[in-house]
Amino acid sequence: DPSQYFDTKLYTGNGGTQTVSNLSFSPDFLWLKCRNTAYDHRVFDTIRGYDKRLGTNITDQEYSDTSLTSINSDGFSLSSNTTTNGSGTTQVAWAWDAGSSTVTNTDGSISAQVRANPSAGFSCVSYTPTGSNPTVGHGLNAKPALILLKSRSATGDWLVMHESIGVDHFLKLN
Repeated sequence: DPSQYFDTKLYTGNGGTQTVSNLSFSPDFLWLKCRNTAYDHRVFDTIRGYDKRLGTNITDQEYSDTSLTSINSDGFSLSSNTTTNGSGTTQVAWAWDAGSSTVTNTDGSISAQVRANPSAGFSCVSYTPTGSNPTVGHGLNAKPALILLKSRSATGDWLVMHESIGVDHFLKLN
C-alpha cells in the first residue's frame, strides 16, 4: 500500500500558523509548493533538519528557513511564512516516509548519514564527498532506480540520474 510511505496533501494557506495532518506517518522528506503563485519549491528532510531547505527549481545552496515549526506523528505544522502558508494561497505537500531512524552508513567508500525505508524503496542520504569517484551507501536492498543529487554547500544544478539513461548521463531538475 503506497499510502503507508507516500502521501499528497492539498491545503489553503491561512497567513497565521497551521497544522497539516492526517498522513499515515510522520514525514521524513517534505516537498512543499504554492500552486497559485510562482514561489520556489521548498524541500525539507529529517537528516538535515527541518530548519534548512533547498529549492528544486533553483540552484541555490542550502539555507535556513522558518516555514516549518514542527514535524508531527501524522503531519507537520507551519509558521506564517508567505511562501508556504500565505493567506488564501493554494498549496501542495508531497510527503515521504524514509524509515524510523538516521544511521551512519559505511557501505560505500565514504560514510553517509542515511534514513532508509527499504520496504518503500526510498532513502534520504547526506554525505561529504571526498576523493574521486566516491561510492555512497544508501540503506536500500537494491540498486536505486532514481537518484536526485544536490550540493548543499554550493550553488549548482540538481542532478537526476535514472537507470533508463545509464550511469554516464544525467538530467537537471532545476
